[in-house]
Amino acid sequence: MFPVTVSHVCRAWRYAALHTPTLWRRITLDAGSLLMWNYRIHRAKACTLDIQLCPQSAMSHLGYYNHVQLCMHVAIPYIHRWRSLEVRFNGYAPFLWNAALSACCGHSPTIEAPALRELTLVYPENDDTKEFALFNGFAPRLRRVTIQGIRLAWSPSVFQNLTFLDYTHHGFTRGAQAASEVLYMLQVSAGLEELRLAFPWKGDSASRYALSASFSRSVILPRLKKLALYIDGADVPPALTYTLPHLSLPVLRSLYLVSPAAPRHSQHPEVFPHLRNVLKSFPRLPALSSLHLAHAWLDERFLASLLATLAFPGKPHLTLTLEGPQVTHPFLCHALRHAGRRLRALALVRSEKLTAEAILDVINRLSGVYLQSIPPGAVPAISALYIRDCKHVDWRSLQWIAAVGILLKVWEGGREVDMRHARASKKARFR
Repeated sequence: MFPVTVSHVCRAWRYAALHTPTLWRRITLDAGSLLMWNYRIHRAKACTLDIQLCPQSAMSHLGYYNHVQLCMHVAIPYIHRWRSLEVRFNGYAPFLWNAALSACCGHSPTIEAPALRELTLVYPENDDTKEFALFNGFAPRLRRVTIQGIRLAWSPSVFQNLTFLDYTHHGFTRGAQAASEVLYMLQVSAGLEELRLAFPWKGDSASRYALSASFSRSVILPRLKKLALYIDGADVPPALTYTLPHLSLPVLRSLYLVSPAAPRHSQHPEVFPHLRNVLKSFPRLPALSSLHLAHAWLDERFLASLLATLAFPGKPHLTLTLEGPQVTHPFLCHALRHAGRRLRALALVRSEKLTAEAILDVINRLSGVYLQSIPPGAVPAISALYIRDCKHVDWRSLQWIAAVGILLKVWEGGREVDMRHARASKKARFR
């Protein structure tokens, strides 16, 4: 749904709105308008409901707790009609999950959620270690889940049919124990098609980075096509290197290795120091066709070694996306020196130190021939080049590469440039 502000409507439109139950199904709870939300629920008739609770934190701890409990009191009687539940907390107050979810826990058919399809529970500052067992273990239609800052009992009758999971580990356990929890969750939700996995950085020492041989569990995810590993911290948490060796990903198509951009005066290193341990722990990826690395994952030796481990089906198949200021001309030359046969497309995102001449030289090296003098019928190393918000790249000087069979797409300010109306400039040549 999209927000609409209506000031005046004619009688016919008012009648249509009041008698269209699906228009009233989104319930954005607010303690200042509880009567209005009861009225909306009444107008929704028998429709399933989308419940949203995202309160502001500008109140005392007790006031915040009571506010959350009062809001959920409106929605709980209709739990059997919930189509989605989204709860996000900004700011801190103790036991907020208890205020929001205690009425969803227990052993009664009245708290089952037979229509629930999507669940979002986010509270990054949570410090309550309590584990919540939701919906009397019954939510058979649940398909999409986003979890951060909460400990849930991962019941098969609730989570076994998931196709999408965005999971940030709660951080109350570390290392091998955290990995064991995640592996059990993935074993229950083995039908996942898309997974985003994050472990919080807890300052674990490097001496704890040995790969674990104690696990006997191997988890096969036969449908997983997209995997994102997200790290927000100074290094790769050991729990990740404990988890990866026990995964089997036979049809994985897209792998995203992501971290946030480091603040300008941050003391964190530009790249993660222990990426070699991640490389050792990666399972085989026989079907991978898209690889995205961002910021602290951009180590040239790591990337070169990772590309060397990927299967080669005999023709270019891989779309490689590199995002961050670490991407320079020497970086690309070193990291891609043996990747020419594998790459189908190269995407560069917010790479502030690159120029058009540097990009052209890299493509020349991959092709083994100067594109300016490529013979008729010869095929360049890559078939597509994508440039997104690289402010020092004069992409107009690269438009001529379309004549040798390389598709060029450019984004500026988040919008794709219409190449049909872009005026070409002098050809880029590497000096």
